[in-house]
Amino acid sequence: MEKNKLLHILCCTFDTPLDGDKAWDCYINFVGLFLEEDDATINYLLTICELTRGQRLLLRSRIAELGFELTPSELNQYVFLILVALSEYMEVTR
Repeated sequence: MEKNKLLHILCCTFDTPLDGDKAWDCYINFVGLFLEEDDATINYLLTICELTRGQRLLLRSRIAELGFELTPSELNQYVFLILVALSEYMEVTR
């Protein structure tokens, strides 16, 4: 996916989108993780995507304990980026 398209989707979908460069770098890193084809990493990323609202709150708390505060919207955007990266990975590996 092109950077401009990804950032446009974030801006149209979320009220307060992530910083464009940060979102793009994160997306590229997620694509790279999928391309490494490490099953444990892929399963972990997919598990994050399947978390309930309460489980996402617990994940945000764990992340905060590591010194990184995320709003619910920010976490949702990172989950969105994981899903977009997964889609891109699936297209590349067909």
